[in-house]
Amino acid sequence: MDMRIYHKTNRFLEECFHTLEAPVPPPVPMKQGKSLVLRYQEDNHCLELAIIQKLARYISGLNASLLLLKSGYTQELGAIFRTLDEFQEDIIFLALPIVGGVEISKTHKEYLEQFFQEEFDNPDNAILSTQKKKTKSRQKIRAVIAASGKSGLNPHDRREVSRTISQAYSGYVHGASCHICEMVGGNPLQYFLSGMAGTPRQAEFAYNYWDYAYRGLISVVLAAKALGDASVVENGYKFIEYFESVTGDTGSCDPEKLMKKVKRNNA
Repeated sequence: MDMRIYHKTNRFLEECFHTLEAPVPPPVPMKQGKSLVLRYQEDNHCLELAIIQKLARYISGLNASLLLLKSGYTQELGAIFRTLDEFQEDIIFLALPIVGGVEISKTHKEYLEQFFQEEFDNPDNAILSTQKKKTKSRQKIRAVIAASGKSGLNPHDRREVSRTISQAYSGYVHGASCHICEMVGGNPLQYFLSGMAGTPRQAEFAYNYWDYAYRGLISVVLAAKALGDASVVENGYKFIEYFESVTGDTGSCDPEKLMKKVKRNNA
């Protein structure tokens, strides 16, 4: 795979992001204990703002992934892929009440409250903080997405697909033995501690990067729809067609048929 298409894709995603963020009120300096920090004002805490922040992390993660991929740091790349899975899932979840015809749920409201909450109630001394910050469970987020009917799958299969994708890279985050063994190679066998450039692992992750670049394009289009920017939506769809033509692959398939095929093969 010619990696130039991925660099071009990331530049396009950055341009789209800056267009989307332009009308969004920026964070303002606020006092946190003895420090001055940038935070969004509470009356701006909304679905759209959470979407733009999650999209920022997704695109930044894609850029970081290319740097790691170039040097062959596949273990670290797997950990970033795991975060990108969640960021895209969050964008879909947050956009559903805006563009998916889904009523904003208790899960959405609790998610926003927890998302904007500070990590510590004593910013000058984290050890003395008594706050135990909660985070909305992946299971509940996936349940909302599955129940929306927007995935082309029944709710049970949609949850199973999300769980499987998440599990595929979770071992890189938690350092599971089976994943760490992927660092071993050469003759005699030894651990690669400075990346796995030139090994089959690097080629494997270069192949997998396509999926995250493609999902980044889908996320930008969805975010643009949620933020009401028709020009970014139009340009996003055009770039997706270009991306597919250059890479020779598409993300198009019937998810229901694909899931039935997987089940038949397993049986």
